Amino acid sequence: PNDFGAHGGRPTHPELLDWLADTFLRSGQSLKALHRTILLSQTYRQSSTPSPAARAKDAENRLLSHFPRRRLDAEQTRDAILAAAGTLDRTAGGPGYDLFRFKDDHSPVYDHDAPEPLLDPKTWRRTVYRFVVRSVPNPFLDVLDAPDPSLSVPVRNTTLTPLQALALSNDLFVLTQAERFAADLARRHASVETRIDAAYLRALGRRPDPAERGEAAPYVRRHGLAAFCRLLFNATEFVFVD
Repeated sequence: PNDFGAHGGRPTHPELLDWLADTFLRSGQSLKALHRTILLSQTYRQSSTPSPAARAKDAENRLLSHFPRRRLDAEQTRDAILAAAGTLDRTAGGPGYDLFRFKDDHSPVYDHDAPEPLLDPKTWRRTVYRFVVRSVPNPFLDVLDAPDPSLSVPVRNTTLTPLQALALSNDLFVLTQAERFAADLARRHASVETRIDAAYLRALGRRPDPAERGEAAPYVRRHGLAAFCRLLFNATEFVFVD
């Protein structure tokens, strides 16, 4: 992916690349205009479910017969949790923030397990603004396949491991945001059913079907609304783009 010479892979759609390059120049080299063109295309907006004929002809989907299903990146997952909980600080630009407790010593200590930074609303901004320590990666983002900041990474790895489910269930950041999510739902909605509907709509962009609502209501009454919010953070539909 980072080799555009003779050893690199050949593009699958060279004519399309030429057309996009020409469009980019004609738009005054506006990246926003280029992104808008791509995102509004029929190809980008198609379903992620392939047809049997497309699967047989193009198993790797190099011809883009359907949307390539993908998991959210580590930073996107953290941002999505904040957005669903209603705590995301959308302030753009300015100085970054620390997701760790720093101790200035002979050998500096970066404590990512310290609760204070995670509970500080100043750190509830988009993850792109966090201060990155190249030698000490953030454990929560690391388990979600955040790239090693000390290396050049042309393409990110995407894995599915039990550690990711554990992190999305038990990490202090997730627990805190689930409680905030639940408190906001309880403040805005009176009944369990309306809270469940609102939680689905905010986390998954849709309302639950009758079967999902029937399973969720007893769970909320037994384990609490915050525990249910943690389940939504762990849902495949939450962490995958279809």
